[in-house]
Amino acid sequence: MAAAPRADRSDVSRPRLLLAVTLGEWGGAQAYVYALASGLRDRYDITVLCGPGGVLPLRAREAGVRVVEVSGLRRHLHPWRDGQALVAISRVIRTGSFDIVHANSTKVGLLARLAARVAGVPVIIFTAHGWAFTEGRPRWLRRLLAIGESAVASITTRIICVCDYDRQLALRYNIAPAERLVVIRNGVDPVRYLAPPPPPQTTRVKWQDGGSPVIVTMVARLAPPKDPWTLLQAARRLPQVRVVIAGDGPLRAKIIEFARRLGMTERVTLTGFRSDIPELLRASDIFVLSSWWEGLPTVVIEAMMAHLPVVATRVGGLPELVEEGVSGLLVPPRSPAALAEALARLVADPEQRRAMGMAGRDRALRFFSLPRMVQETDHLYAELLGHGARIPLRSERPSVGT
Repeated sequence: MAAAPRADRSDVSRPRLLLAVTLGEWGGAQAYVYALASGLRDRYDITVLCGPGGVLPLRAREAGVRVVEVSGLRRHLHPWRDGQALVAISRVIRTGSFDIVHANSTKVGLLARLAARVAGVPVIIFTAHGWAFTEGRPRWLRRLLAIGESAVASITTRIICVCDYDRQLALRYNIAPAERLVVIRNGVDPVRYLAPPPPPQTTRVKWQDGGSPVIVTMVARLAPPKDPWTLLQAARRLPQVRVVIAGDGPLRAKIIEFARRLGMTERVTLTGFRSDIPELLRASDIFVLSSWWEGLPTVVIEAMMAHLPVVATRVGGLPELVEEGVSGLLVPPRSPAALAEALARLVADPEQRRAMGMAGRDRALRFFSLPRMVQETDHLYAELLGHGARIPLRSERPSVGT
């Protein structure tokens, strides 16, 4: 583990903030932590804590943010290793003299909040990037996870929900009182997406017979909840579609094998981790997310910023992002037939794709920009630290797709 930050309080003008996330490998929670760290570094003395390796520590250090990597932090439960991680996190928090501990993701959300409570940290915040007890898991497991979450919620000053769906889910499972749950939606930096939309007749790739495929792109961590199987089965029914899957994770080898068994090897490209997501999206025609469950996925906001129509499953906060029939189409999860039907509708109509992409861009700029997310989080920090008047945290609500 890297050395813990010293309890040097010479810079009393900036509150000390610890942003903690379980893994360093890039994903939605890591992008969120990086956005807050880079966006608030001039107002707070920030330390990022995460598991070892991955993209997040590299990017945070490049942005001039202090990073502590805890070797024991892993995704899966392991009593001995988790105990070691708790000791290490406790040491970091105790010696860092933090004013705020802001935890993200389930594992570090438990460990960091416990350590912060013992250390007497005045403000303890947790962001739920999609609850572990959301729909899509067995009922008994959801109940068990909710019981554990409600126990640790009692020591949490505020819980940030990234969408209204997650706030309502927390209330349904009695996780915390309503006044302790606030909604601050994820946001994306629009600056990286300032390029105009591609012209309607842009040709990106040619088949051997001279025809142009429709490029359908998914950007996601390659893990079971993202359900790439449904996407590939749907695309198999549409010979004019080429699938691009960007991201990495434990399912990579299985996806390659599944594509081979479907006879789609020539029509499926796995790019691995990409740092040039805006460019990748601009080279696409349709964005797809076939997840079993979600919170408020940042990657869908990125696709909307890039003028792409979105076809996604009707789960979690996705109906709050995608306005049905206006900026995209919503389908039931685990239904290759429904996903194929929605894709076929857009594949056949380039003008509808373009119109939906423009509508999605407008919606993303209005409701889901990074400056708005960072500002609302900063307001919450200030309110809880007592540095300012109470500021309303419920931003203008986007209409929800049906």
